[in-house]
Amino acid sequence: MKWLKINTVLLAAVLSFVTPFSQADTQFRVIVDASGSMLISDPDKLTSEALRLISNLAPEEEATLGVWLFGEEARVLLPESTVNQATKAKLSSYVNSYVTQDVKTDLESIVKMLLETPDSGTLESGFNRHWILVTDGMVDISLDEAVNKASRDRIINKLTPQLEDRAIHLHTISMTGYTDKELLESLSLRTNASHTEVAIPEDLLDTFDRIFAQAAPSDELPLDGNRFLVDDAIQELTLVVFHDGEIQPRIIKPDGVLQPLENGNGTSVAISEHYTLLTIRAPLSGEWTINNVDLERSSVRVITDLGLYTSDIPPVMFQGESIDSTVGLLQKNTRIQDGKLLNLLSVEQSLVRLSGEQKESIFSRQLVLQEGAFSQTLQGVVEPGRYELISVADGKTFSRQMSQYFTVHPAIEFKGVKSGGSFVSLSALPVNLRLDILQSNIRLEFTYNNGTSKVEEMPLVGQGYWEMIVPVAPDDNVKVRAELLGVDHNGESFEYWTPVWQFSRKGNDEPVVGLVGANDEGIALLSASTVDKNVMPVFLPPVISVVDDAEEPAPLASESNSSDDDASANVAAETDNGFSSKEWVLYAALNIGGIVIIVAGILLYRRLKKS
Repeated sequence: MKWLKINTVLLAAVLSFVTPFSQADTQFRVIVDASGSMLISDPDKLTSEALRLISNLAPEEEATLGVWLFGEEARVLLPESTVNQATKAKLSSYVNSYVTQDVKTDLESIVKMLLETPDSGTLESGFNRHWILVTDGMVDISLDEAVNKASRDRIINKLTPQLEDRAIHLHTISMTGYTDKELLESLSLRTNASHTEVAIPEDLLDTFDRIFAQAAPSDELPLDGNRFLVDDAIQELTLVVFHDGEIQPRIIKPDGVLQPLENGNGTSVAISEHYTLLTIRAPLSGEWTINNVDLERSSVRVITDLGLYTSDIPPVMFQGESIDSTVGLLQKNTRIQDGKLLNLLSVEQSLVRLSGEQKESIFSRQLVLQEGAFSQTLQGVVEPGRYELISVADGKTFSRQMSQYFTVHPAIEFKGVKSGGSFVSLSALPVNLRLDILQSNIRLEFTYNNGTSKVEEMPLVGQGYWEMIVPVAPDDNVKVRAELLGVDHNGESFEYWTPVWQFSRKGNDEPVVGLVGANDEGIALLSASTVDKNVMPVFLPPVISVVDDAEEPAPLASESNSSDDDASANVAAETDNGFSSKEWVLYAALNIGGIVIIVAGILLYRRLKKS
């Protein structure tokens, strides 16, 4: 009887060589608004180009992609599957023909459906989930506004916690200024993702490109004008260049020969009306030149044995929270600690604020080498918005670049509302789970119309937010702001003052509550007690200081023992030499199936060899 088990194991081993070893580590699910208004918001169907862009950017067999449409009802445009040539061809045939004519926009149903849709494709354990939502409207499933509000509340209170629990990053993109910004921004902030307001449809391509770069960061070659340097350690490069209309890029190799934009001879190309992707394996070393492209929006991504490592930056940073950044070199995934080699390296970091196609340069600084790495701490990024931190390493004979994207936002949402009768409710809700609520505190500063003021502790209620009910006396006029003494889950402390709210009451009328407005009182304040004395706290434009005692960077990745644990958990001692009828059927089926596959493979091989 044992020979049957042994034979089955051998067949399983043979079949394992037939099946692919690679597994996808990133899931992309794209949700596209199919309401009729998208014909106005996106008349040239840049959404279709953006969908093709992300499928072309995703490395084959290393990511899965699915596309859904939503409007009056949710429907599948491209079933989720592993990205390969067949997936890309199928998507290209679909994206130009889908119809956008729905009247309603049922966001709740599509999010709920995707949460219930099983993962597809060859996804490895612990994969990253990045979902992208593109819309130009509000939640409008009914003419009754109460019905719409109930749907919106279910999205926030029921579906968003499920997204958080499953570590799904839901990136939201507003195609117009008429979308529910508060809802979309909340979805992204709570799921550690980005929210982008697209000013013109062309910005959609840049937004998809940045979302992909945030989901799957890679080494890049910095552009020096329209030139970049390829060194011997580059195994493969991918040019992602944006251009207008039918004007095609001109790429000149170091030997002066024009690079053809066609597949074959170690190259693959994807050409669209507004962008071109060109992948070159074993590229020629030397200086390359690019013409006829928008250099500010273009990049050169590479696969190399000599790359950069950077310390992680959370996708959502709180106002007033410091950013510790460390940059170093990797040789075949091993950190280079040789001081003589590192002393030949110069590292520069630049912080850029992103707003559509516009890029506002905030600062650019050289980093100082300390203990085998280049480190610095940035404090006082107080302007909310989307940012890109660019690290460039120059080794004279080679150069590398790494871009990191993150959003700066207040850690809490502080507001006041009427609470019935003569009372006002003041509440502060955390916008992201990175805030350690139990370790953080909020103090309220009240300023009265007679010039006096007082400070009170804001109580934390059981639901995980702060709230205080305040009585308003007749003819009262009170201003209030909150000071957050915040602590994130890494134990880092920071402080933040909210904008000022005002509530007043005329006689025995109901109180009136309103936001005074964001002003200088609403910026982040850094207390000396919570800041490293070796670092100077500053405000915009941000200034950085070198950390005197640089922390050792955290390992890039820890080896997982989950497979060993699973294997040991599944090993059982054989206690019976006999077989049940079910075991006979199982083993026989496995053996017969394996033999059929092997015979078919041999026949196919002989036919191919003969031809």
